[in-house]
Amino acid sequence: MCMELPPGIETKHGNSKDYVLKLLANLYGQKQAGRVWNQYMVDKLREIRVQQSLIGECMFYRDDIIFIVYIDDGLFFGSDDDTLSLIIKKRRDSGLNIEDQGHPADDVGVTSGRHATVPTNLPNEL
Repeated sequence: MCMELPPGIETKHGNSKDYVLKLLANLYGQKQAGRVWNQYMVDKLREIRVQQSLIGECMFYRDDIIFIVYIDDGLFFGSDDDTLSLIIKKRRDSGLNIEDQGHPADDVGVTSGRHATVPTNLPNEL
């Protein structure tokens, strides 16, 4: 990715409008920033064998764990706390800086729950 020289930056070789800077990393606020972040996250999830859903690109799964991306937040759903803790640890170990921000309803306004008598069945093509 390249950008024009900022105002006030001069070059020894003529008009600064004839030159660009090659960026070594994507900058927050760039049009491509969301795409770059998403691709980085998808690559890190694949490293720990989490699969992306064929139905919705914001949903990922592995065994009985579901991970849903919401803008720049993520929600993990699973059958037990130990399994969720393990997958979160693996995600942290893969280089992603994540933190537990509590119940989803407190953060993004999502209401979730599981009824004890209703089985959870997910289609294979999820």
